[in-house]
Amino acid sequence: MGVLICLDPGHGGTDSGMVGSMFLEKDVCLDLAHRIERELQKFEGIDVTLTRRYDVDLTNNERAGWANQRKADLFVSLHTHGMLDRDQNGFSTYVSVVAGSKVRRVQCCLHNQVTRFLRTFGICDLGKRNDTESKGGQIIELRSADMPAITLALSPLPKNQHHELFSDLSFRDQYAKCIACGLASIYECQTKESISS
Repeated sequence: MGVLICLDPGHGGTDSGMVGSMFLEKDVCLDLAHRIERELQKFEGIDVTLTRRYDVDLTNNERAGWANQRKADLFVSLHTHGMLDRDQNGFSTYVSVVAGSKVRRVQCCLHNQVTRFLRTFGICDLGKRNDTESKGGQIIELRSADMPAITLALSPLPKNQHHELFSDLSFRDQYAKCIACGLASIYECQTKESISS
């Protein structure tokens, strides 16, 4: 039996998330989810489900409910930053303030993997955080998920630097690959190529 990872592209439908001059957060998150899914499919023992594959409205409870119904092993919600200080740029991860040691180990491993990659683009590490440190004070889907759940949040969209990054499809591919490799490493999954060779 493989590991089932539920990818949750943030926002969707009437909820655009962060609105930049070139991108909407909901579109960036959906595109990244599809790219991460393709990368994860290269690993043996990993199955993937998405809370949404199209631009549709979903409540936070519906997102967690999707993962719960499918008995996912990990819930990963993808976001760009909605920060009050638009001049601050960086990457952070969130787990529920009541999260146990298992999800905090996942957070630590994935966070460190991604920040090493993003550092080469001048994107700083804003830290491993609890959901109570988020802008809304609570991330409902993290608390409603029956499995380890984590939110990845990268950079405020309105900064020109990040418009340029997100416009670069090569960057999106690399970012997705970094996340996928980090997840595969956590579950000690090898690529299908390495197993067959």
